[in-house]
Amino acid sequence: MKFHVEQITKTPVIKRIFFFLMIFLVLQSCIGAKAGYQIDDYYVSENGKEILGTKPLNAFIFENNLKNLPFEQFLAVKYKLDSYLTRDFWVTIDKNRYKILVYDFAEFDKYFGTANFAAVNQENIANIVGGQPKFIAISMITDSNEDCLSDKSIFQNMAINYLKKLKDEYISIK
Repeated sequence: MKFHVEQITKTPVIKRIFFFLMIFLVLQSCIGAKAGYQIDDYYVSENGKEILGTKPLNAFIFENNLKNLPFEQFLAVKYKLDSYLTRDFWVTIDKNRYKILVYDFAEFDKYFGTANFAAVNQENIANIVGGQPKFIAISMITDSNEDCLSDKSIFQNMAINYLKKLKDEYISIK
């Protein structure tokens, strides 16, 4: 009697698949998440909303203090707006009218990408007041639709100073 032994080919194929799967998983775990830009005070970004007949607006972006009341509520009280949902309104600075445009979360993500920014101050869910975004973006235009935050605008310094004071007033609320 003669015995014939055949090599089982299924085991090495399974081992190869398992081996390549493990290598793939190890390589995937080595790829880190893209680091976002951290905003210390504020950041002026391009490619915001488009106003009729203009290029995309620049926006003044800062990190929200999630422990404070929502920014929209702060604006509604400060400027005596009709609703907390008001996203654009007029202000008068040195006898000139300027329109403030506040981006909601979806607009912020659309124009600037939430993943492009990393929050410096992390908060527990229990400390967050309302469903607030981590970042707030504001554009500012003149009554003739000129972008006040543009590098070419003569209003840039005035606009940045005004928005920085507004931000500081909001952040300082306890």
